[in-house]
Amino acid sequence: MRDQSPLSELVITSVRDPALAANMLLVLSVDRRTLWTALLLMAVLNTLIQQIGLVLIPGSSPFPGVFDSALIYFCFVYGTFVLIVFSIYWVGRSFGGHGTMENVMVTIVWLQFLRVIVESIGLLLFFVAPTLSLLLVFAATLIGFWMLIHFINQAHDFQNIGKTILILIASFIAMIVMATILLSLIGVGNLGIAHV
Repeated sequence: MRDQSPLSELVITSVRDPALAANMLLVLSVDRRTLWTALLLMAVLNTLIQQIGLVLIPGSSPFPGVFDSALIYFCFVYGTFVLIVFSIYWVGRSFGGHGTMENVMVTIVWLQFLRVIVESIGLLLFFVAPTLSLLLVFAATLIGFWMLIHFINQAHDFQNIGKTILILIASFIAMIVMATILLSLIGVGNLGIAHV
């Protein structure tokens, strides 16, 4: 354990004790410009993994003809990240949360970083054990949601899991509405028709 790097230690802590991991992230006091850059990088990596998956596993896209374009997929992913940050921040504040934009951003960036790691492992594992790969992604999704609850609970200093769950539900509803508007603005419907 002594030879563990701070990064690997934080990864393990995020799974074992997400509340503690969140506090470890919050004390870093990362500035907003760095966090926006990190969020942009997560969108780039997410898009890269998706594009590699399309090449290695043809037909893996759930929206063929729409998100096959790396640029469109990147815009959608980054736009979604931004919506997640703002919805969790504003909804949390409206419920009496004390978290700053930086508090919310650092937790979302870290969770997306962990997601990139899982998706990369899942992609590699798919060619060896497809079923195990799917189980990994499913388990990671459940664990990721549990981590998100604790991270946002700490970011907004609620100390109330039930309240945090309600805030996340409200945030996701707000995000879905905003994402629908975003999709219509980038013309996803028209692109889908064009590729039929």
